[in-house]
Amino acid sequence: MTPPIPIFEEHITVPSYFVGEDSRMTVSSLFSLLTEVSNRHASLLNAGWHQLRERGYFWVITRMRMEINRMPEWTEPVLLRSWVRKSDAATSPRDYELIDANGNVIVAASSVWAILDIEHGRPQRMSAFDADFPVQERSAMEHKPQKVKALTIPEAHPEPKRVCPSDIDMNHHVNNARYIQWAFDTIDNDFRQTHKLTAMTVNFLGQAKLGDTYAICSASEDGKTYRTAIVSAGEPQEFCRIETEWHPIEQ
Repeated sequence: MTPPIPIFEEHITVPSYFVGEDSRMTVSSLFSLLTEVSNRHASLLNAGWHQLRERGYFWVITRMRMEINRMPEWTEPVLLRSWVRKSDAATSPRDYELIDANGNVIVAASSVWAILDIEHGRPQRMSAFDADFPVQERSAMEHKPQKVKALTIPEAHPEPKRVCPSDIDMNHHVNNARYIQWAFDTIDNDFRQTHKLTAMTVNFLGQAKLGDTYAICSASEDGKTYRTAIVSAGEPQEFCRIETEWHPIEQ
């Protein structure tokens, strides 16, 4: 029997469909990559999407924090490393490092995952699943994913939008990377041209489905930190909160 792989590693050359207008990997693409690698490692530990589905369960990510030194450029070779840390009763933490050709950690991230049952959507105890997980003590970064402070949601929502088929993933919910794309689209482009993203924290609070309507509310108290809430336009429900931290780009 092959022993469990404690730290999953994958070498990647950044493709063109992962980058934005500045030729650097977008945050939503990086998020998608991290979640994909999470499943690949979990599959090697007999707890991937297909293995859990056969047992009537599925993974959900509840929180993630990224700390960004720089984003890799198009065609740049990078190493993505991921590992599992010690679980608590109902969640499993997983960390990541994105490393450049010189051995520098250019992005560090930490996430929190839970397992739900398909029939009722109820959280399961991790002790029933993680007996063979090779837990690592090392953390990728000092700050862990925290609760994002709630925004005051105006009674009159911004113009609502409707969830489209292209937003849906194979769990029949909005793909988590979509929330990040939606949030970044609300940040003024002139601001984004003159500021560098240094950190992002995401809280996933609900699951939007095909045909749901949603609204996006965003605010900044200091001009350096933006908080975004993606809420249901028809019911008192939040789907996602995102906090982004920015520094001015030195001219």
